[in-house]
Amino acid sequence: MSVDIKSFFFIWCQKNGCTPTYESRPTGPKHRQRFLCEVRVPDIAYVGVGNSTVKKDAEKNASRDFVNYLVRVGKIEANSVPKDASNANAEGGSAAVEDKDKPSTVPGRPQYGKGMNVFTSGFGPQDLGQAYRPYVPSQDEIKREEANMEAAESLDVNASIHGNWTIENARSKLNQWLQNQKIKAEFKYTSIGPDHAKAIDIRSQCYCIFEMI
Repeated sequence: MSVDIKSFFFIWCQKNGCTPTYESRPTGPKHRQRFLCEVRVPDIAYVGVGNSTVKKDAEKNASRDFVNYLVRVGKIEANSVPKDASNANAEGGSAAVEDKDKPSTVPGRPQYGKGMNVFTSGFGPQDLGQAYRPYVPSQDEIKREEANMEAAESLDVNASIHGNWTIENARSKLNQWLQNQKIKAEFKYTSIGPDHAKAIDIRSQCYCIFEMI
């Protein structure tokens, strides 16, 4: 009775007093979703990787990858590996034929320690795309928002109650009238309120002489 590669790997781990740990997660777009599996063994600085459209096959491919590594480092005899794994290794990769896009397992492949990610930073399956990342406004946008807020705070929303007169247009109209009448007005500025909430009180007096006809 033939033994599949995952069972062979598990038996080897039991004989050596260790337990493999499998971590599987979906990856890729929804219409072409695959499962990526990573397998680790305590005290061995290597991560076996496998992927497939089926989670169970992804675990087998990860087991095959780890077994091929153990063969390369001399921990397992090549002739003791099940036939399906040997054939896959002879074809130039530890993954099944359907998983030809799985990373290569040739001796020149980098070895990753326990807990290390096999993906380039920012390109992992769980990384968010740019459209899903929180928006960070630029300095110009922040200043523009602050200016809009200050303008909104100074807006007199009750201007319609007193004839649409505001501080700006009332003062402009008053200055225009004083100039036409050649009247010099004196403005008195008084600071009121605490330091954290200062306000300015402005008062003006002018004297007018009207000629009765």
